[in-house]
Amino acid sequence: MNTIQMYDAQADTIKIEDITTDDTNRVILHRIKRNSGDDDYNHVLHIQNHHDDYDKHCIDYVPEGAKDMGWLGYFVGKNNHLKELELFNNIDIDVLEPFIRGLNNNKSICKFNFYYIDLSGGQIFTMMGQFFKNNSIGVIYMEECVIGVEGARLLALAIGSFNSLTELSLIHANIADEGLVNIITSLSMHPNMKSLDLDGNQLQTNGCKALSTLLKCSCTKVEKLDLRSNEINDEGIDALVPVFKNYNNLQKLWLDNHISVTSRGWQKLASILASPNSKLKELHMSNSSIDDEAAAAFASSLVNNSSLSRLELYGIQLITEKGWGALSGLLCDTSSVKSTFLSNHTLQNVVGKPKDAFRRLDSLGTVHQCLLSLNRRYIKKEVAMIKIIQHHNDINMMPFFEWEFKVLPLMIGWFERASTIEMPKDYEANIGPRKLSSIYQFVRGMPDLYVETRLRQELEEIKAARLQMEERERGILERLGRK
Repeated sequence: MNTIQMYDAQADTIKIEDITTDDTNRVILHRIKRNSGDDDYNHVLHIQNHHDDYDKHCIDYVPEGAKDMGWLGYFVGKNNHLKELELFNNIDIDVLEPFIRGLNNNKSICKFNFYYIDLSGGQIFTMMGQFFKNNSIGVIYMEECVIGVEGARLLALAIGSFNSLTELSLIHANIADEGLVNIITSLSMHPNMKSLDLDGNQLQTNGCKALSTLLKCSCTKVEKLDLRSNEINDEGIDALVPVFKNYNNLQKLWLDNHISVTSRGWQKLASILASPNSKLKELHMSNSSIDDEAAAAFASSLVNNSSLSRLELYGIQLITEKGWGALSGLLCDTSSVKSTFLSNHTLQNVVGKPKDAFRRLDSLGTVHQCLLSLNRRYIKKEVAMIKIIQHHNDINMMPFFEWEFKVLPLMIGWFERASTIEMPKDYEANIGPRKLSSIYQFVRGMPDLYVETRLRQELEEIKAARLQMEERERGILERLGRK
């Protein structure tokens, strides 16, 4: 008789009170054995070495030994309502093994979390092989776990056996670049990957190249990529930028805490924001070595960008007023109406260290915050209108005279649309007087416009007459030639 058959034979007669002495554990075993999905308490199993009351929705189990864990695993294997399993703090492998034997029969769990566990040997990934094959694991989350080279290799093999992984988080695991290459390569088996979090590891150039290869694969759909606190340098950025330029799935990117990337690397990264393929909405680069030149490069790349809404630059000491001014200037170039119209109307948050940045800029900082607030409006054409009205008190009509007499109805219609827009608080647009001023400019410029239009028309008539005379001349010469 194998182990499962032994549990099957006793399942109807065993008393929960005989399995564990812990009252909370007994409640949990009853719930799992009952196999009911009528409330959220029955969807999560949380196993750790002490009881926690911080989350009442966690089914919080504290192991007493191999016996109670064997029965817990057996009931979990029979349960089809559990969705999430958490292992918290180191639990002796001899205690986990009987639990995992039963767990391998479960087919409902789709999210697996590890916290503060030594996984460097990788035995647990081998033991859970059948569980990974049976279940459609969508999310694997590991935080503050020890994962050595062998652990990373076995984890990569396990990931290759998953059916439908969508999120992988390996946070503060300090995994070496070699191990990350194996793990990243294994992700090519999962076309539905949406989120990859490698915060706090040792990603270097080879890992960046592997990541670049993964993203080049047409089947990947990674939308969130967290590479904070790794060991990326300019060479790593060089490997990532070409694929970032053409990868239109990425929406959120974290590259904080990378002081080994120089200004050259950051300037190269800025170029991805100028790409028409960019769909990036958030870019986080706090505590990095970005300087004024790199800030200016980001400002330049963002001029025509219509996707990025958040740029995070906390704790950066190398950006001075010059760099912050460049970032503020991209929001509203007041050199001309056309430049204002073509300014960035998408960026909604540029966050840095207020004490050392925008507050120090006094009025510029205030203007900057007002423009960011204005960019949060949904209709971007209205944002452009408001900026033009706010920063161009007297709209010069001369540049528009190339449209000749068509400009007047277009200008009147523009002001009428502007009059229906809700203006920022405490701002008086004075649309009526400004419309009259523009009409006056048009009327005052009409004589010159009329003369220019008339002379252009006469020139066209002269050209037409000359062509007609040339045609008559050729006809006469042809008749003379035939005689």
